[in-house]
Amino acid sequence: MSNVVILSDDPQSGSSLTEILSQNSHQVTCFSDTETTLDFLQQQNVDLVLLDHHLSSPETLQLITTICKRFAIPILFLSALSEQTNVLDGLQAGADQYMIKPFSAKALLVHIDALLRRVTLEKQRLAFQHCSKQFSFKVARLPLTETEVSLVQYLSKNDGDIVSKATLQKEVLKRELSAFDRNLDVHISNIRRKMFNAGLSKSHIKTVHGKGYAFSEKVAQLSCALMFFL
Repeated sequence: MSNVVILSDDPQSGSSLTEILSQNSHQVTCFSDTETTLDFLQQQNVDLVLLDHHLSSPETLQLITTICKRFAIPILFLSALSEQTNVLDGLQAGADQYMIKPFSAKALLVHIDALLRRVTLEKQRLAFQHCSKQFSFKVARLPLTETEVSLVQYLSKNDGDIVSKATLQKEVLKRELSAFDRNLDVHISNIRRKMFNAGLSKSHIKTVHGKGYAFSEKVAQLSCALMFFL
């Protein structure tokens, strides 16, 4: 579920947008003033800002710039102004997309999904930035859960090293390892399956029996290294 903030200068429009997004599994908070919005963004983890303004005033453009600089949160700018100058001003100020009113609920949801999907990919690429660009791009496109991303990130930071199950359980899953807890193994199995389905090798993550797991971007090198432990 994504956390979306709406800043609208029209109560009726803000209410309508809130209803549309809430009915489509988004967590929505709607504001009518700038300062309250900025305070909320400072305190909460927000995925997207919908800026719903009738006028593209200098204050509105400055707000877009402020959100970009302070929070780096994607912005979808909604406006009734359709002149190319207004569109370009909004984009140059830092808005990621500009939608001209009126638009359908379906069009709005498609734009939101596209923005959130792009942001997710960018976050995953950053998570694997210590790997090669080609490999990190492939991993970033895997449909991994947040926990799975954290596991691959932790393992890949220790490329070639064996990481114990207890360490992964504590550092990533945030709980101690117990004798009958198979949660970690299930996560690793799911990651391998998703890698395989995407054309990557399952062997990027090796099980070292009695020791833990080891990751390597270069599968052949990992296999040779692990021969000393098997």
